Amino acid sequence: MTHPMRAPQGLQRSLDALRRAARPLRALPRALRELETREAVLLAFFATFAVLLRAATRWQLHVPGHSMLGTALLLVLARACVNRGAAATITATLAGLSCAALGMGSSGPLVVLKLALPGLAVDLGWRWLPVRRPLLRGALLGACAGATQFLPVALAEAIAGVALPVVLSHALLAAGSKAGFGAVGGAAGLSIAERLRHHGVISPG
Repeated sequence: MTHPMRAPQGLQRSLDALRRAARPLRALPRALRELETREAVLLAFFATFAVLLRAATRWQLHVPGHSMLGTALLLVLARACVNRGAAATITATLAGLSCAALGMGSSGPLVVLKLALPGLAVDLGWRWLPVRRPLLRGALLGACAGATQFLPVALAEAIAGVALPVVLSHALLAAGSKAGFGAVGGAAGLSIAERLRHHGVISPG
């Protein structure tokens, strides 16, 4: 009698965590259908710019987490310019899918999650953070976006069979450095949005 092959226990836990993390992304098709043409074009522009920026920051600067600066800036700016609950998530997911299709990065399909999670964090923080001062609010949004990188790094290394203490140390280092750069990018993004709103380029929201 043959038994179906089962994945190793550690790999199975990692895959289950990946499925749970991706669950909120299932609502994206409905959010996409609700977008107006102008909003869809804006989000596509931000997603394209995020892909170009990610390609540019692939150069080795020997500064861990520097790529999150531009990513957080664009995601916060996208959410400020398009007043939709899933604007940053849509932008980030489109950028992640494009990066995966172009073969950018060494993480393969995980690059979608690495970009989608910061977008989701920005959208949730935009709704729930009680802070209203633009610079502080933007910094917190960007820091939350950067901190989500704990999960993709931990998943990638757990799947590769790296020892748990090493996985945790690498994931914490990645999350901490990206949260720092994300805070700077998020503050810059919301500062730009406030200037655009002041001059009537984008509507209050």
